[in-house]
Amino acid sequence: MGSGAGTLGLIGVLLLQGVLGRLISLPQQQELDPSKFAFATVFAWMIMGALVAGVVEETAFRGYVQGGIERHHGPVLAIFVTGSLFGLAHVSHPEVGIALLPYYIAVSAVHGGLAYATDSTLPGMVLHAGGNLLSAFSLFAQGRSEWQLGNSQPTLVWQSGVDAEFVALVILLLIVSAGACLAYKALIAGGRAARLHAG
Repeated sequence: MGSGAGTLGLIGVLLLQGVLGRLISLPQQQELDPSKFAFATVFAWMIMGALVAGVVEETAFRGYVQGGIERHHGPVLAIFVTGSLFGLAHVSHPEVGIALLPYYIAVSAVHGGLAYATDSTLPGMVLHAGGNLLSAFSLFAQGRSEWQLGNSQPTLVWQSGVDAEFVALVILLLIVSAGACLAYKALIAGGRAARLHAG
């Protein structure tokens, strides 16, 4: 159930990124040619990068930072502060830029909500590593990062006006986000029930 809620949350984040990409100009990934590297190198980089980031970032951000704040100030502030720190740590990369801060805060909220709902960083580690693996695959296979939903910079709605594609993205974002919220709510309720039964 945790992985389903988390996956739905990440789909919502990608849809949010699609909406944001129509509202503001997002940075474009620099071209990457995987043929310059041996297949074994690319494969090892993808696997190790996903595993290390999944374990280290979830332990540090959700386990250490969020856990400490959560015990004293509750989950909402803990997830927001942790998400902001997580976002700032990622936008320090030169190709990312501050425009992607909302994206990384939203990703962190998905992982932070999962840590809170399950009282564990393990589901987040699996989801984080899996997301990073898909992101790395997208980067090497298509030459673009996950925040780039298309091959080119989309036209901003301020320039072209609101079109059917933008409206569909917003509606889909609202539906998926509502589904993710319900899945997290059920996950939290299930965790509480399990803890009451065990205690």
